[in-house]
Amino acid sequence: MPKVDFAALSDEVLNQHFMPRIAVPDHETWLNSDLATSDGIRRKLAADGRGQLDRRYGPGPRQLLDFFPASKPNAPILVWIHGGYWRALSKEHYTSIAPTFLQVSAAVVIIGYDLCPTVTLAELLAQTRAALHWVRSHAAEMQGDPDRIVLAGNSAGAHICAMALQHDWSGDAFPPESLRAAALITGIYDLTPVQRLPVQAEVRLLPDDIAALSPQMQPIRSKARCLVAVGADEPAMWIAQSRDYHDKLVTAGVPSNLMVVPNRHHFSITRDLADAATPLAHAVMDLLNA
Repeated sequence: MPKVDFAALSDEVLNQHFMPRIAVPDHETWLNSDLATSDGIRRKLAADGRGQLDRRYGPGPRQLLDFFPASKPNAPILVWIHGGYWRALSKEHYTSIAPTFLQVSAAVVIIGYDLCPTVTLAELLAQTRAALHWVRSHAAEMQGDPDRIVLAGNSAGAHICAMALQHDWSGDAFPPESLRAAALITGIYDLTPVQRLPVQAEVRLLPDDIAALSPQMQPIRSKARCLVAVGADEPAMWIAQSRDYHDKLVTAGVPSNLMVVPNRHHFSITRDLADAATPLAHAVMDLLNA
């Protein structure tokens, strides 16, 4: 697909392609069901002594995380970062993914963060990097290997994961090579359209933020193995974001696998991670061996 000239498109067209809640009219049904399912799993894991909930990693009201220890020591750590266009949803929506990866002896961490406009997007990214510091320093508590961290996230969470990989960690007490791999699921990597979308009222991007906070426009610093996945039923320009970012990774010499998952849209694709039999779940499991 040729590079899109966003300036030539109407706001209506941009909304159809880059506002998933418009593209999937029954999105609330999907989100409410995910939250209910995840709540039951979260409570059961905690009741069974298999999880630590709402551990604080920073001072912000949402700077909390849940972790579920591995069944054996020195396990890989899957760190999940939720979506919501940086201004909605929560870690509590996605606990349903945890059993899939616990059963293959990984530790699972699900991160929360303060939302826009309470914080800027740059501050939000700094919070999630602080969460990675916390995970690494507490790895032993979850029977995890601090140097075998696999990032994973959906939508805005995929963007956050990509930005962590592309962050310049020099001068920071965090070895970037500990980020072994990343599963970037239904992400947005070029923020150019965001300033013209309804979410801009809360995200409040400034003109300089577009290049500074777009993985598609930032240099590739990590060679961590990547999975870039997107639903085949998503709008064409949303799918193009994943194709373009995958191409950028491959051009930079990063081992990357592109998955366009059939019969999945923005709100159904993450459910594949709660089913260990799906190709997407298998692809993420494979990253745990990176």
